[in-house]
Amino acid sequence: MPSLPQQNKERNLVTQFLHSIHYQSSSGNMPYGNALNILRAIFEASGQQHLLYLVKLRKLWHDKIDSFLARNAYPRNISVLRQFSVNDDFIKELVRSSVSSEIMQAVEKLNGETFKRSEQFNGKLQKKLKRSLSSEEMELLKHKVRFKPQQTILHLTVYDGSIAQALRFETEAYLRLFDRLLPELKLDDISCHVGDLGQAQYDQRQVALLAKDWHLVTPQEVHQRCMPAFLHRVSRGHAVLVLYVATDEGLAFLKRTPGADWLVRHLYKKRSELQEVLQKIAFVPKQELGLEQIRLRSVVLGDLQSEKPSSATKMKSAQLTSRSSKTSLSAKEQFALIRENLKESSHDSNGSA
Repeated sequence: MPSLPQQNKERNLVTQFLHSIHYQSSSGNMPYGNALNILRAIFEASGQQHLLYLVKLRKLWHDKIDSFLARNAYPRNISVLRQFSVNDDFIKELVRSSVSSEIMQAVEKLNGETFKRSEQFNGKLQKKLKRSLSSEEMELLKHKVRFKPQQTILHLTVYDGSIAQALRFETEAYLRLFDRLLPELKLDDISCHVGDLGQAQYDQRQVALLAKDWHLVTPQEVHQRCMPAFLHRVSRGHAVLVLYVATDEGLAFLKRTPGADWLVRHLYKKRSELQEVLQKIAFVPKQELGLEQIRLRSVVLGDLQSEKPSSATKMKSAQLTSRSSKTSLSAKEQFALIRENLKESSHDSNGSA
């Protein structure tokens, strides 16, 4: 359990964050109280409780993770794979809900099948029905279909394929390392995505800054319907700002008025530096999350990028960079280097125990 000074430090940091995003309690005048619990409740309510663990992991990244991993990878996201299986219990629950015989017959034909998304299940069901589901049927199924978490995955951005291959060799060792650092986070796998580490962090920072001031830089008809989510980088010089839209009606409106091209030009006028950041905008429906929840997620992910590694970490990184510049390590050599670093970490932890 964290020490009292550490708990107070975390509470102060979270309180400052809540103030920075202008978070208000329901009464508007109540004190923030236990800020960490408030933030945790916000994340859990939006189904993004793993965002807190990502925050903690990033704070530990340059100080507690071995230099090889800290130098060559960065935590990008934590995702949870969920599944829903049609089984006898689900069918019985539908019977108790007085679902039409037509729906029941179609569902029974899907007995034993597993789905990863509600859209996938609804699509398969509609094929069996040979018609579209009504809004009432969609609403009923929305409350009856429950997806259960199956696997929690840490996504890392790595700078080339050989690093990804080397990390795959040591997945189990790193999972044990993360389990020691964050025992409350139970990871099942690590997934690597090749990209520019500095660019990825810079992009998240820009999205966070934009999300914070979205209501200031866009007209009301825009910021009440969408929110910056992330930058999709097609290439080094071409990025698409993805805006999550809360409703289908909002999506249709934004595509028609003012349109993506107009919004890009408008953002350039408001923030000239964005000309170097994004080139296009894409509207994406995200009905399961509210705009404020999307804003919160973007701000949290981006604000952490301003933290700087410690001087000791910088020295280690500089040494590693110097070695790497002299020779290009193969995947096999990267693998050996990982094992060496893990052994050093193990010896250090045993010595301090």
